[in-house]
Amino acid sequence: MSKPSMNENISKMCPYCAEQINTAAKVCPRCRQWLSVFSLRSPAMLPLTLLLCFIISALGFMMFFKRLVDPGINFSQYRHELSIVESRMNLEDAAKEYSVHVVAVVTNQTDFAWKDVQLDVRFFNKAGTLIDARTFMNVSTIFPHGDSAFRINADPIHPLADYDSYKIYVRSARDARSRF
Repeated sequence: MSKPSMNENISKMCPYCAEQINTAAKVCPRCRQWLSVFSLRSPAMLPLTLLLCFIISALGFMMFFKRLVDPGINFSQYRHELSIVESRMNLEDAAKEYSVHVVAVVTNQTDFAWKDVQLDVRFFNKAGTLIDARTFMNVSTIFPHGDSAFRINADPIHPLADYDSYKIYVRSARDARSRF
């Protein structure tokens, strides 16, 4: 009679069907259940995976709902703390393609970050009469005590010689923490 090998003598009980199986088995040969708890095919992993997905979804929904209900800080009381610190107007006359460019830097003197900063640029002639206006949305975020540069390109509706001066106004901004 041949001697049994060492692997044949070592066995354990399957927790699903109570059959004797080899300790190295990853799948029970009788009931076909995965024996490793950390296997994705293990029956114990399905409830854990579903519970984890539910917790992540619930946290995401709570964050979304909080931001939906709380629109953030009202910009109107901080309007004068967002200001233009430097600006310049350039008139371009290249191959019958006329354009007016305004380059400026907006600084944030508040303790809050602002996004979607809306700017109005008004153009005046030599007599000081308003001849053109543009609205520009700066989509970058201006961090607390930081600044952001922007450039407005405008197709002029008057001859370039009429564009003598300009003024820039900060019209609105939204709290950077708000979702909508």
